Amino acid sequence: MRDEGRRGEGVIGDLRYAIRDMRHDYSTYLFDVGGTLITFDEERRAEAYAKRAGQVGVRVSAQEVLQVFEKHNRALLERMKQVQLSLLPASEQRAFWVDFWGDSFRELGVQNEDAQRFAAELLDGVNGGDFQQVYADVVPALDALQARGKRLGIISNFSPNCEALLKRLGLAHYFDFFIVSGIIGMEKPDPRIFQAAIQASGKAVLELVYIGDSVFHDVEGARGVGMDAILIDRAHRFPEFKNARVRDLRELS
Repeated sequence: MRDEGRRGEGVIGDLRYAIRDMRHDYSTYLFDVGGTLITFDEERRAEAYAKRAGQVGVRVSAQEVLQVFEKHNRALLERMKQVQLSLLPASEQRAFWVDFWGDSFRELGVQNEDAQRFAAELLDGVNGGDFQQVYADVVPALDALQARGKRLGIISNFSPNCEALLKRLGLAHYFDFFIVSGIIGMEKPDPRIFQAAIQASGKAVLELVYIGDSVFHDVEGARGVGMDAILIDRAHRFPEFKNARVRDLRELS
């Protein structure tokens, strides 16, 4: 994946490298969290699904589970446009994720009651459900940006525990400020959340650039307030996207 991120891809590759000099003018780099800095360890989660499915007589391989994950994760991108999840009460947020994780069990052939029970277990760290991990390119990219004297910030549609989670994952110390939807009461692409970040940075908007994995929430949201944006597209999910895009965060430096 990292090698792919360093190769140009036709027009998009040319554009990506053409804007490299422009990036050196930014004083502040702002980042999304989920899907940009952190993700789920899907291979380990798939193994946990396969193990639990086997407990109720459903025999599937981890590879088969991964294929179901891919399908449901793609659908989640559209689903998240319709719900402001981080603004819901904690109990409703958990119910959303239990239902979403349960969908994969149900597609694998697990009955609904067991699917819901297994999903709830895997969302509970006490039961081995701590699947969050940092993408491999993140720490090298943040180190390089800090070495160049860049300020770093967060704008994220996330529950109020965002900073605490990033601290546990060893990332929080990189960031000068955190603009988190679950705290300030608005989600991307609402322009007010980006305006809050501009204010927190103390810089002109032309000095800022936002990096995220969603065209709708991140790229379009940032541009709505005149902020430059770069799409992080590690899995090449947006081949038709014609603006600034990277496949590896180390390309930022």
